[in-house]
Amino acid sequence: MNKFLLAWTIIFIIIGGGILLYGMSFNPMSWANGLVTFTEPNGEPIPWGLLVIGYMFFGVIGTGVSTYNSLYELFNKNHPEKNPFKNISLRNEWIALAVLIPGWIMVFASTYKPGEAIYIYTSFRDTSRIAWNGVLYALVGIGIILEILALIGEKRREYKDPISRLLAWLSSKSVLILIVGYAILMELILDANLGSVFGYLSTWVYEFGPFMSMLFVILSFYSGIAMLSFMTPLYSRFRKVKEDPNGLSIHDVYKILGRDGVLATIAVGFSLLWWLWLTATNQQTSPWAELMISGPYSVVFLIGGVLVGVIIPIILYGVAYKKGSGHMLVTSSIFTLLGMFSIITIADIIPQSITWYYSVSPISPSNSNWVYELRSVFNNGPSWTFLPFNISFYDIVFFIGSVLLLLGIYTLGVILLPLEEDEKARHLIFK
Repeated sequence: MNKFLLAWTIIFIIIGGGILLYGMSFNPMSWANGLVTFTEPNGEPIPWGLLVIGYMFFGVIGTGVSTYNSLYELFNKNHPEKNPFKNISLRNEWIALAVLIPGWIMVFASTYKPGEAIYIYTSFRDTSRIAWNGVLYALVGIGIILEILALIGEKRREYKDPISRLLAWLSSKSVLILIVGYAILMELILDANLGSVFGYLSTWVYEFGPFMSMLFVILSFYSGIAMLSFMTPLYSRFRKVKEDPNGLSIHDVYKILGRDGVLATIAVGFSLLWWLWLTATNQQTSPWAELMISGPYSVVFLIGGVLVGVIIPIILYGVAYKKGSGHMLVTSSIFTLLGMFSIITIADIIPQSITWYYSVSPISPSNSNWVYELRSVFNNGPSWTFLPFNISFYDIVFFIGSVLLLLGIYTLGVILLPLEEDEKARHLIFK
C-alpha cells in the first residue's frame, strides 16, 4: 500500500470532515433540522449563492466525465483498441463519482433544513425543477455505481461465488451496454435540468429557458474533457504503466483529448456569444447584457468566461493536439476549469441580479406591466434595480470542507479499488 496516498487520504478526510462538522456546529442532527445558530436561511438579496454554484460546478463536471468516458466505451465496444480510455475507464468512472460527492453535500447544505430533503422523494412535485434535481442526482449516482461494478466484474470472471457471478453478469456485453446507455441518458437529462432551473428564472425571453439547458449539456462535455485532461497526464507521470501494444499510445490519447477539447471549447464559445446576443437584443433582457459587458460582472464574464475559459484553452488544446503534449493538456485543463467556474457563476447570479419595479407595481392591471413601465420612462426612472451578491461564511465553510473531503475520498478509491488495468479484484470489489 502506498503510504503517501494513505496519509493523504486520512489527512484530507479528517480535515474536510472536521470543517463540515464545524459548519454543522458539531451537531449534525440539529443542523439537519435547522436548529443550530450557525445554520441560517440565506437572507441575502441573491439567495442562490456559492453553494448552488458549487453543486452546479461539481455536478456538471462529474456527469461530463462519466458521459464522455461512457460514450467512448459504448461506441467502441466491438473495437476496444480504438477506445482511448480502454485501460482507464474504471478510473475515469471513479473520478466522476468522487467529483459528484461535494456536489451532493452542497445540495443538502444549501437548504435551511437538510433533514427535510427526504420530502423531495416522499412528496415529489413533478412541476419543480429542483425536485427533479434531487431525483436525477440519485439516478445518476446509481448509474455510475453500476458502471463501476460492471467494470470491476470484468476482473472477477474467474471467481464462482454468488457476488462474483453477479458482477460478471453486470459486465456481460448486453447488460453493460444497457448500463452505460442508462448512465449517459440520466447524466444528460440531469445537465439539462440543472440548466432549466436558471432558464425558468430567465424566461423574459421565451427562447432563453431552453437555451440554458443546452448550455449546461455542452458545459458537461467541456468540463468533463478538462477534468480528464488534468488527471490523465498526472497519472501517466506518477504511475508508470506499460503501454498496451494493441491499443493507443499515451500521446495518441493526449491528441484525442486535445482535439475534443478544442471542439468542446468552440461550442462553449459560440454558446456564450449566442447568450450575449440573445440578451442584448431584447428590451427586457438588455440590462443583463449590460451587467456582463460593462457592469459589475464584466470581469467575470469577459476575463473569466471568455478569455480564460475560451480563447486561452482553444490555443492550448490546439498545441496539445498537434504535439501530443501532456503539459499543454494539464495547463489547458486548468484554464478551462477556471473558465467553467466563471461561466457557472454568471449563469447562477445574472438571472437573480435584477428585480423589476413594475413586476410588483400596485397600479398595473392584472397580467400587465405597460402602465408602470411607461411611467418610469416618462419620469426618467429605471424600471429595474440591481441586487448585490454576497458570500456568507457558512457557504465558504461548506464549500472548502466539501472540496477537501473530495481529495480524500478520491484517493481512498485509488487505495481500495482495482482502478488500473493491471490491478486485480481479489477481495470482491476490492484489491
